[in-house]
Amino acid sequence: MKTKFFYLVIPFFVFFSSLGAQPNSRKYTTLSEAFKDRESCTWLDLSERGLKELSDSLFLLTRLKYLDVGRNQLQGISERIGELKELRYLVLSHNQIKTLPTQITQLKLLQSLYLDYNPELDITAAIQLLNELPKLYMLSLAGDHISTLPPEIGELKALRSLELSDNEFTELPETMMQMRNLKVLYINNDSYFNFQKNLTVLSRISGLSELHVENDKLNEIPPGISQLKSVEYLFLIGNNIRELPAEIGKMKKLKLLDISDNPLPPPLYNETLSPQLNIRFNRKNE
Repeated sequence: MKTKFFYLVIPFFVFFSSLGAQPNSRKYTTLSEAFKDRESCTWLDLSERGLKELSDSLFLLTRLKYLDVGRNQLQGISERIGELKELRYLVLSHNQIKTLPTQITQLKLLQSLYLDYNPELDITAAIQLLNELPKLYMLSLAGDHISTLPPEIGELKALRSLELSDNEFTELPETMMQMRNLKVLYINNDSYFNFQKNLTVLSRISGLSELHVENDKLNEIPPGISQLKSVEYLFLIGNNIRELPAEIGKMKKLKLLDISDNPLPPPLYNETLSPQLNIRFNRKNE
């Protein structure tokens, strides 16, 4: 069997299709425009406006399903956020938010939440609130200066995708083994992360099928990698890996291994690998 090359990666999950917005829904970019169509406005993008606070009038748009207030100067979110009970998708990225209001727990339909790049955010307090959101399927905490992941994260049992890139933690809490619905996990750009020590926790997240450990200064694919029995897509892009261990052949469900931008030699004929496995290299490896 010859190693296959795979150059196009299609994201494992596409969440937006489940948000309930129609393909022809109008996307409003100002409050004044949105209010002209207040009864049917479901999509509002107020990103990159230099906002320091959200206008009270925003919370009168009770039909909103998609709200983006990312890349502003917000230090907090109004308690009135709980009035937007139809929200499915909320972007709070790239602000200076420190705490979330307790009223966020009223967003029972919220599916995707972006809290990334709020470096002063109280992660533990935030997660304790998010535990009360029964439909929260996607959460981004990238770039939040997390040095220790709180054990409360394991209570986010509905999560399907978790983004933890650009942080500084070394270990995943054992409570993450309770996250049976988690399928996609990103741990990129975290040179502190010890892949070897975390194999046990990762292997016991029973539904985990897509794992990203990219640009983490890994020198090797750790011994015991075959413990990841449910993983189908493994991304190890941009590390210092120089060898592809035979143990990869024991990962019977693995369909794609992306080891682009690693100092690997050209791939060799290998009969131990599954014929279903695609290995993605780049020109540095070929």
